[in-house]
Formats: sequence, C-alpha cells, structure tokens
Amino acid sequence: MSTDPFTHLVIGQAMETHRSLGPGLAEELYHRDLVARLVAGGVGHESKLRRELVYRGQVADAFEPDIVFPGQLIVELKSLRTEFLPDHFTQLLAYQKFWPIGTGLLFDFGKASLIFKRVVFTSVVAEFPVVLVPAWAEPSGLATALVELLGQVQRDHGLGYRETTWRGLVVAALKADGVGHLLAPAVAVGRLGVANLRCIVIQSRCALTIGALGEGVSATDRAYLQTYLRWLGLPWGIAVHFGRKAVDVRFVMAPTNRDCPQIQGTTDG
Repeated sequence: MSTDPFTHLVIGQAMETHRSLGPGLAEELYHRDLVARLVAGGVGHESKLRRELVYRGQVADAFEPDIVFPGQLIVELKSLRTEFLPDHFTQLLAYQKFWPIGTGLLFDFGKASLIFKRVVFTSVVAEFPVVLVPAWAEPSGLATALVELLGQVQRDHGLGYRETTWRGLVVAALKADGVGHLLAPAVAVGRLGVANLRCIVIQSRCALTIGALGEGVSATDRAYLQTYLRWLGLPWGIAVHFGRKAVDVRFVMAPTNRDCPQIQGTTDG
C-alpha cells in the first residue's frame, strides 16, 4: 500500500517496537514502547485520549483510541492470535469520525512480522428515507414519533458510527424527549433461563433494534426482532440500520404469539 511520509514514519516506529519486543506480548507493552519512541523522536501525539460524545445533554458514547496524531492519523494497537475482526475496523472508523481524521492504522503485534492495515474514513452525506407507517403499527402516533426521532438523530450526526454509538445516541434522544424506554430488557425464555435482548423497548408497546456499518436491514435482523417481539409479548417493532452510505428502516410485525412473558427491569425516561 502507498502511504504518506508521516504514516510511513509511524509504521517504521511500530516496526522497531515489534523488532525490539517480539510478538505475542500484552498489547499495553507495545503501546508503552511505541509511545516512548514517539516521544524520543519528538513526534507530537496524544496517548489514550478519552473524549465523550454528548448528545442533547446525555453521554451517548465514549472514545479512547490508543494514539491520536491530531489532524493527521489515529492508531489502534492489537496483539492478536487471529486476523483482524470487523469490530476492530468499526472501532477505528468510529474514532476517525468523531475527531475527525481521515486516516487510521491498525497494528497487530501478535504475529511473527508486524501486520498493519490502513483504514480510510470518508464522510458521507445521506438523506433519511421516507418511511411509511403500516396500519398495524399502533398507536400510529408513537410509530410516527419514533421514525421522526431516528431521522433527527441521523441528520444531527451523519453516518459512520458503530452500532453501540448509534444505540447511545438514540437512547439519549429518548431521554431528552421524555420517552419511556427499557434498554436490553431481560426476559425469561421458557424454563431455560433469563436472556437480555439486544433491543430497546419503547413505552412497553414496541421494540427497536439498531445496526450499523453494513448494507441495510437483513432478513436475519428481521428474524432477530421477531424473536424479541415474541418473547417480549409485543405486537410490532422497528429495525433500523445506519449503514455506510444510507439508512434503512423496516417495520416488523410480531409472529403469532405463543408466550407473553413479563418484561423484567425498570423503565428509563
């Protein structure tokens, strides 16, 4: 891959760290060694720079990349026995969007040779889709309000964040608007035990699932939401996907109810 001179410099320093320490140690040791080399070389940077994403008075998420070179580069260090996973890339992309910095580097010190990947973040402007509320999504006023809330969140932040960040942003908006909700509700799955579901229950009337950085709401996403609706005893829900280039919103009807258990937990808002 071609790199700019500054990125090439940082890669060179990371290679020196790898040669000095060898593969397979704890990530923090590589971080300390690389930071020491940057300091010795007079390379300006911020280590473990933590910042909060605040939306409408609520903390939606917090970001702490390993090394930030202000205005130039963000670096994340790993020491892996596997290959890079999708979560590693989405984590770095979220950092790049937040600062904002277009270029990122993932380093893996866990192999015989240093592995690195260059990650480019490009800001995308996208319109929120026109969403028709189906007749069975009652009360219709709640369904319409939820679509409007999702649209406002996306208009305020664009695209590019990871799933956890979007979930935090939506929850912040619900709290700011005083909309009763329950995050990750716990339900008893028959006699098998209690499960925390990856959704948000809204006013005990419907459920909302959130995905990000993919191509849209998939058949699997809809099936998951139907499972949640079944065990929550709710009639409908919304699956939203904040993708790389567009937003996808789908209303989902619950399957034929076979069980209507009680939701465990407390409601916020």
